[in-house]
Amino acid sequence: MIELAIDTPKVTVEPAFVDIGMTVRGGTNATGQRVDRPGGHYRAGVTISLGTATQRSALISDLVRGKQEGLRMAFPLQGVDQSGSGAPVMDGADQAGRLINLRALTVGYVIEKGFWLSIADADGQHYLHNVFAGDTVGADGKATITLAEHLRVPFADGAAVHLDQPMIEGDVEGNEQAWRLSRADRVDGISFTIEEAA
Repeated sequence: MIELAIDTPKVTVEPAFVDIGMTVRGGTNATGQRVDRPGGHYRAGVTISLGTATQRSALISDLVRGKQEGLRMAFPLQGVDQSGSGAPVMDGADQAGRLINLRALTVGYVIEKGFWLSIADADGQHYLHNVFAGDTVGADGKATITLAEHLRVPFADGAAVHLDQPMIEGDVEGNEQAWRLSRADRVDGISFTIEEAA
């Protein structure tokens, strides 16, 4: 897994939710029945403009390798300050659905609706999630929150939860990775799409 460290403010990210569920309609196009299935995940289209030739070369190298091994990068929080959460972990093994229990949070920390978090499994793979209903951390350092989407894997008790800086991790889409060189010997904005594998 290649961890992409982007040291530039010139980054455009276009996130999207990939819904695995569907609405089933009858032959007469009557009222539909929603079939909600676990497995919804995220992808992000990213365009990066880097200033120095060294930065551009390093990014291209990371993307070529990431195409083969997978890529992980910080998910942009758009100026929302999620810092100070402590060192949260999953409180209990094999949690399922949308409701999750956390522990080892900073007492009094407020998890707001719309916050992002990623949960790392035993192999270190991150799964990105969005908070639908938050909570204020109690004196015991615990909180219960509701996610916007279902958990995709049964995490172990104590699995790390990244609230301060969540990560998106997955495959770089497509069968090739391309970039455009200009006549001024510089690489124009480099674009790629990363989609969670699970």
